[in-house]
Amino acid sequence: MNRESIAFRDIIPRMESRLPILVPELLAPAGSRAAVTAALSSGADAVYVGARGFCRGGPLVGLVPEEIDDAAREARRAGAKLQAAFNTVPGASEVPAFLSALRRCREGGVETVILSDPGVIALVAREFPDLAICASVGVSALNPAEALFYRDLGASAVVLPTAVSREEVPAIKAACGLRIEVFVRCRAEFIVQGKCGLSGYAREAGDIPERPHLGEAGAPSSAKRGGRCFLTCAALPVDRTPYSIEEELPLWIRAGVDTFKVEGRDLPPDKLFPLVSRLRRKLDAAIIGQP
Repeated sequence: MNRESIAFRDIIPRMESRLPILVPELLAPAGSRAAVTAALSSGADAVYVGARGFCRGGPLVGLVPEEIDDAAREARRAGAKLQAAFNTVPGASEVPAFLSALRRCREGGVETVILSDPGVIALVAREFPDLAICASVGVSALNPAEALFYRDLGASAVVLPTAVSREEVPAIKAACGLRIEVFVRCRAEFIVQGKCGLSGYAREAGDIPERPHLGEAGAPSSAKRGGRCFLTCAALPVDRTPYSIEEELPLWIRAGVDTFKVEGRDLPPDKLFPLVSRLRRKLDAAIIGQP
């Protein structure tokens, strides 16, 4: 994390402003242990990883518990935080293993988990009241009522889909009081995130060590249940230009966004570092530009 970034975040909270603007965070992805180091080195305030076996993308995506523990220690040394995505939906027979994996992450230093199912959010909030919960973009919270619903279930933050405009953010935040996360850069979506109805899902062959009871859960209807999306939409003739608001950051900050999230757990460290470094510089510049 560069010294200028640290200085910005130390100074801004003490600056007087006519508006109740808090310093937003930059949340970077990491799909490997090396990527965690790259994200932290490039100035991320927080890093999110997938929990192997319980995150979307298939059984071999994500970090194993030992890697998550080590990543959490590195994040603490850097003055940053580590989040873990558990954004699949466990079957009834899998709940004990799911909760055990969550408990291991919490004990290892993970402060926030990313969840994508209402029932799971309520369950985790009840079982782990000291663990912060972020309602994933997969819940597709599009309006104040939906955001309030997830707050009442136990979430402390919500990721808004890119379909939500900047002008809609203040009303959503005022209604629910949650920390608001938006994507500063992500893959182009021609549907509302979390609402995909395409049938490009299939269970991976073989067993997933972290989920020994997955076969008892029935055939997956979506990647949330434990399958992997094979991106059948990639063959459709739609615009592939990445979604980005990096040139509009001051406006989104004034709208009340707390966290700017970067998509890309599939990015290798050598591509992740320059991307997050660029976004760090732009976010710092936007923060300094606030009155």
